[in-house]
Amino acid sequence: MSERYLERKFTVRAHGRALVLHKREQEKPEHRVMMALLWAMYLPSYPDIRIDVPVGVRYRPDLVQLDAAGQPVFWGECGAVGAEKLEHLCRHYRDTHLVLAKWETRLDRVAQQIERALRGVRRTQPIELIGLRSQHAHAIAASGEIDSKLEGVERLRWEAR
Repeated sequence: MSERYLERKFTVRAHGRALVLHKREQEKPEHRVMMALLWAMYLPSYPDIRIDVPVGVRYRPDLVQLDAAGQPVFWGECGAVGAEKLEHLCRHYRDTHLVLAKWETRLDRVAQQIERALRGVRRTQPIELIGLRSQHAHAIAASGEIDSKLEGVERLRWEAR
């Protein structure tokens, strides 16, 4: 991991937009890198996506886009997500595109957790599980520009059902 990601604040760019990331003291650098990469990946579909925005509910998303009524249409989580939170998101945000990103993690166990959380739940939007590896941090150039193609990203998707 580059020294750049250890800085308290850094700016990334993708699709003609910029995002300033503020790293919290106890936060791992990988968490902010995942947030930056997800932002770049989903920005074309969700042009008003924001990070670390409270939405007035029990949980706070890492990335979110709200509709005109203030309801999440996109919710992204990076890193650890407990079973209780996963079930809550699956059940209470059925009309929200949910994306979970993991760093250097085998996705099969997380996929099983998602399957359990989805039992008996009807959804109108998909859930995606994204597996990022340390080499994906190199998609962020020294200038902060992100190559949003991200070759070799592992992706699992559960369609609306």
